Order: sequence, then structure tokens, then C-alpha cells
Amino acid sequence: MKPVTRKVKARVDLLEQFNYFVDHGGIELADRYFTAVEMTCRQLAAFPLSGAPYLAISPALNGVRRIPVTGFENYLIFYMVNATGIDVIRVLHGARDIDNIFAEQD
Repeated sequence: MKPVTRKVKARVDLLEQFNYFVDHGGIELADRYFTAVEMTCRQLAAFPLSGAPYLAISPALNGVRRIPVTGFENYLIFYMVNATGIDVIRVLHGARDIDNIFAEQD
């Protein structure tokens, strides 16, 4: 199994989503979401290529893959597989303008 590392922006995404779920659904929902993210990351650790390639406009995003959070399929984990493990780069709601978000961080 490959180790999974969450980059800073992914950690910020997760914190913002946790707070959103607490505010709009309660702590139990937020905890279920965090558990689902962890479960999906464990799946990635065992099967790094299980996510679909993300077809981005920017060449800087070549190699990025995405996988829905189990049980919260509207949320997508964007990650890259490298020689040492898996880097989770963002966790975003699928309805957001994802190409624009990635373009802003380039």
C-alpha cells in the first residue's frame, strides 16, 4: 500500500467542508463525511489507479486523477500518484468550476 499525503490546499478544503457539514447537517454528518474521505483514501492506498484520469485544460495537471468520496459522490478527491505514494491535491464539490479553481492555483 502506498502512503497518502494530503497537500495544504486539500487539508483546507476538508476543513471548510467539515465546517459546512457541521453548520448545515450537524456534527454526525460531518463525522460521516470525514470517515468517508478516510475510507476513500485507504482505497487509493491499496489501488492507486482506481480513480479516473482528470482531463484538464492545463498541462500542469497532467497525471491528476479523481475519485468520488464514497457515500458523498458529489465530492471529488483529486490526486496524483508518484513513486513514493499518493498526493491528494484538492477535495472539491463536483458542481464547482474545477478547471477555474485549478487554473487559479497554477
